[in-house]
Order: sequence, then structure tokens, then C-alpha cells
Amino acid sequence: MAALTLQFPEVIDAIFKGWTALQLAVAHSFGGTHSKAKAEWFVEATEQWMKENSDVDAYELEDFLAEIMSAEFNTVVDDNSLVEVATKICKIYRLICQGEYEQVNNIVSTLQKSAPVTSSQKQQVDSDEDDDDDDMDVANDNVTNHMNALELNRTANESSPSASGHTNSDQSNGTSQSNDNSQSNEEDGWINVTKGGKPKR
Repeated sequence: MAALTLQFPEVIDAIFKGWTALQLAVAHSFGGTHSKAKAEWFVEATEQWMKENSDVDAYELEDFLAEIMSAEFNTVVDDNSLVEVATKICKIYRLICQGEYEQVNNIVSTLQKSAPVTSSQKQQVDSDEDDDDDDMDVANDNVTNHMNALELNRTANESSPSASGHTNSDQSNGTSQSNDNSQSNEEDGWINVTKGGKPKR
């Protein structure tokens, strides 16, 4: 009985940490702000329920787990994970009762080495954030290149004879030339920027 007390909570905890439905419910706080504490209590509640009920079948434990998931985590588990989790717990419980402690230790060790669901989620989130940063860098580079092109276009317009005439006739010709340049730039898809004015497309 002492071995049962020491090993069984570890078994349940290891199985629960690999249970996708439960770990997602905890990660997204489906059970409220105390979802993590509820998950820890869930281990204790399952252990206590198994000890209080003799000759438990997997389907009976499945019903108990489904009830807790619904009541405490607002989650309806409609996949086969309930059956798998309940079957594992019942199998290991029987091994402990039969004194197969070494076999149980090996099973627990294997379960604990498995990567928790939450770790996989965190890696995916970090990967998505890196992708977003890369997209933002590309967007910033595109904006910088576009602004440089606009500046070159503005400098070319200001340095041309049409932009700095010395007589009224030259100014008139300059205005006409500037309009022609503006139309040409618009046709080429550039934005014409003139000093003291707003960009015109």
C-alpha cells in the first residue's frame, strides 16, 4: 500500500501531462484563472476515486474523467483520448496492486521523458513570432526602399532647369515641363513629391 501511495500519483500526473485535451484546457485557462491548480487537484481526485472504488473498469474511470473535464474545465472531450487515458491508469493501477513496481517505474520513466504538450505549443508560438518578425523586417525594408526612390525623384525634379527658371518665360516653361514630368511619373507608377506641397499620384 505504501508503494501504491508513492507511485500512483506520479503515474497519473505523468499521464495527465501527456493528455492533449487537458493540457490545452489548462494552457488556455478553460477552467478559469485557477486552471493550473485544478489540474493538480485533478491528479489527487483521480487517485482518491480509484482507491475508493474497487475493481474499477476503464469505462467507469472514463466517465469520471469526462465529468471532471466538463465540470471543472468546461471541456467536452469527444475524441478517443478519454479511453486511452482511463485504460493506461487502470492498467498501471493493477500493476502496482500486483507488486510489479519495477515495471511501473519503467512506464513512469518513459511517460516523464515524453515532451509535454505545453512545450510543443510554446515552440510553435515562438516560431510564429519569429515569422512575424521576419515579415515586419521585409515590410520595413520595402518602405525604406520606396522612400529612397521618392527622394531621388524629388531631387531630380528640383535640379532640372524646369524647376529653377530665371525669367517668367522660363518659369512658364518650367511649369509646363514639371507637369509633363508629373504626368510621366504617374504613368510610370511613381509618386511625384514637390517641395512645400503634398504628394500627388
